[in-house]
Amino acid sequence: MLEVRIPSGGKIPTLFQPVDIFEIGQPGMPGELIIHDGKLYIYGPNGETLIDGGIIQTDAILAGSITAEKLTLGGQAFSHNIIWTADDNDTCSWSAGTIQWADGTTSSVADGNTGDISTTTYIYYDGSSTLATTIDYSQAVSDTRKLLAIIEKGEASAKCIITPIYSTGTTIDGSKIVTGKIQSIDGETYFDLDEGRLLVSDTFVGRVLVGKHAGGF
Repeated sequence: MLEVRIPSGGKIPTLFQPVDIFEIGQPGMPGELIIHDGKLYIYGPNGETLIDGGIIQTDAILAGSITAEKLTLGGQAFSHNIIWTADDNDTCSWSAGTIQWADGTTSSVADGNTGDISTTTYIYYDGSSTLATTIDYSQAVSDTRKLLAIIEKGEASAKCIITPIYSTGTTIDGSKIVTGKIQSIDGETYFDLDEGRLLVSDTFVGRVLVGKHAGGF
């Protein structure tokens, strides 16, 4: 015989069979709980769906109730102080550092390097102090893995391209720079591709200009 447990304030409807249905909630403001084919369905007092076939709807989740402590490693926000370095066109190294997770915990990471890569490589944390690498992007993220950097092999005479996640040590390939001006903070040293000029200003040796200047020098 089926045993039904009724929560406080609930009652069994008059027509109980053949589907197991009973009301839940405070008297006068009933919701509805249905168990059918091994699945759970819950509706609120205004008919809104709270659980549909065992899947919890957002209306049933209290705002702010899902905290970082309840998330897997892969779902947590993070920051870290690992520094990435392009050693040559096919090798990236990284410093030892610490990952700070949103739940307040930290993870230590040892220094290391990719070794010689032949194609785009993904560096990720998987719970070990030794970072892991893969050439399959889909393997770099999961509930137990967190992507930290993407490394692309550079030209023979250049450095590998580093795209870090929340850290320092980026290298930028020239083809990824938008046409325009690359300029120092004080504006005195810059490369202006639109005007075809390279301007270098130094406190000690004066100004070096390559290209035509609008002011005549």
